[in-house]
Amino acid sequence: PEIAFEDNTVEQLLCGVGSHHAGILPAHKAFVESLFRVELMKAVFATETLAAGINMPARTTVICSLAKRGDLGMELLETHNLLQMAGRAGRRGMDTQGACVISATAFEGPEDAITILTNEIKPVVSQFSPSYALAVNLIDRGGGKLDVAKNMVEKSFAVWESQQREEDLRVALEALDSGDDDLLPEEQFLNALQFTLEKELMEARDGTSPTGTSQSKISKLATLVDVLADGKKLKKISKRFSGAAQILDLEQTTLKYLERELQEIDELEPDPELPPELFDSDRKEFIAEIKTQRRRVMKGEREVNNSILSAMAKVANNRMRDETDGSDPLSKALLAVRLHGEESTFPDGAPLEPGELNAYIKTSPKSKRRPLLDQTTSAPSEDNENDSWNQMLALLKILEAYGCLITGPESGESGSNPESDLYTVTSGGGHVGGLGMDNSLWQLCALGAAWDVAYESAELDNFQEDLEYLVTDDDLIDQEKEDISDIPKPQKEAENLVDYLCQMEPSEMAGYVSCLVVDAQRGADSALESFQKLTNLQQRVVQGALLSLERLVEVQRKSGLDDSIGKCQLELSSCDVVTAWASGCSWNEALAISGAAPGDLVRTLSRALDGLRQLGNLPYLPARGLDGTVHLEASGIHPKIRSLCREAANEMDRYPVKDMLPFDEAELDNTEESDEDEKDDIIEEEEVDERT
Repeated sequence: PEIAFEDNTVEQLLCGVGSHHAGILPAHKAFVESLFRVELMKAVFATETLAAGINMPARTTVICSLAKRGDLGMELLETHNLLQMAGRAGRRGMDTQGACVISATAFEGPEDAITILTNEIKPVVSQFSPSYALAVNLIDRGGGKLDVAKNMVEKSFAVWESQQREEDLRVALEALDSGDDDLLPEEQFLNALQFTLEKELMEARDGTSPTGTSQSKISKLATLVDVLADGKKLKKISKRFSGAAQILDLEQTTLKYLERELQEIDELEPDPELPPELFDSDRKEFIAEIKTQRRRVMKGEREVNNSILSAMAKVANNRMRDETDGSDPLSKALLAVRLHGEESTFPDGAPLEPGELNAYIKTSPKSKRRPLLDQTTSAPSEDNENDSWNQMLALLKILEAYGCLITGPESGESGSNPESDLYTVTSGGGHVGGLGMDNSLWQLCALGAAWDVAYESAELDNFQEDLEYLVTDDDLIDQEKEDISDIPKPQKEAENLVDYLCQMEPSEMAGYVSCLVVDAQRGADSALESFQKLTNLQQRVVQGALLSLERLVEVQRKSGLDDSIGKCQLELSSCDVVTAWASGCSWNEALAISGAAPGDLVRTLSRALDGLRQLGNLPYLPARGLDGTVHLEASGIHPKIRSLCREAANEMDRYPVKDMLPFDEAELDNTEESDEDEKDDIIEEEEVDERT
């Protein structure tokens, strides 16, 4: 059944007014688009969801706000976003021109609009990064050799972009070292600070920053660089900081005055002719005023400490602290500007204070400020090719450690020269290459289909002995039996994980797969709260998956793989609603469980459904018997787990999440055969247990 519009929405549609944003159902968005195309909709209030990729017959675009909420709060729109939205005005083939109206608000005025419209459009940035699936598929295409993979990396846009960044760094560094006699020392210091921030931003984007490469850090650095490169923004930030600093100074002075008055009252000898209640009343009033004033001072301190100038000073101090010899351009420029001042109150070696930085900004000219590391055209360098290629080699090394790739006997000693080795993709490696997920090796590890066959993570076992687990008596007996066997611990952990996964219901499997593919929602529950909502079997599986996660993270770290490439996701916040939806709950019940907007919930369920379909469409592989054999190749997805994923996908595939892409018909023929093999495997395992 279709999900009906709300009554107030129907009234708006009948009046020719609609809304279009990510929080409504896809079918409702498509309905609004259809009405707009046939000119039955006169006005649509929309976010950026309607601005890109849709040819809508709009004659006029009204931009109601020039700012939107980002990671750092409200931020002005980027130039390309504003132009994209304005470009919706003018119907192709119907109008010769369109109109765009930018309305002023209490927070953004004409100056902000002019600034956005006249700013340069930021250059295209490469989003390419090698992955496990890409490495496996390139090996397969190259017949086991690395020729195809290396050729692709050398010609990638990422390598070309890295070279131009290196060239920009070199030119900017030479300009800073040579100096300019026409520039004031304060301006030279601001240039050195801007160069430091831009370099740190580039390192964070490339994943090579020693201080972190999180998206939050990149956003903050980009904001700081954007302010330093724009004279108008720098002037505005300086004025804002000066005002906050003056208010803080005034509040601190007032607090000192009140505290001094209270001290005088306490030192005053009481007059016996006056009632003592009078002195007590005055003292209580002063104490109340002091408490209020202290809160005002704390508020002022927060505003100053959280200002952009304070963030700039913090980054600069961290950089100068790392360069203890004082040879970096920023330390030299700070020393020069302090020596230039006639009455400098900051001794040599003292950290940069936000107020000191603000003084330099006020003195320095701001009309000619611009980005220092401009994007320029140049050929890729060998160093940057090596950096990208080294990441590909790290992926191959990890895949080999996890039994997804093996080297032939003609390759010589394994690992001696990876570029000359001849690789063979194992069954588990084929499953890695068949998944279109960010870290497909982690997906297999989380399903017990791959493990550290080379035991590269042996060091972790020394720490895991101290961990406490909640286990039953039967688990203790099984653990004692396992300790006697020669099976490596990673393989035993993977086999135990597979055993728990095979006991799951399809709905439980759907919820667990969502943990591997769905990102955390804003305002989601904590990990502990989400874990408590899982079923007992799901909790056991998550605990087993955490062991696999620790091993994979350790192997990736030892191999030198970038964190951005080897990200392992285990997000529990959406597990309960996906499990409920796969169990057959209604749409309204799912909304109540998740607390999310309809559009957000559809995306969560669709992402989980896509993950289940990918896993269910992997090639069928017979299950291996648990006969105590040490396996040196990844086994791939167990047929029972594959079957559960298919069943869960069919249960989830209903409106409004319905997926019109069915399973391959050829794959459906293998279902009965898969079930028979699973029964045989279970009988075989029972016989092995009896003999044991």
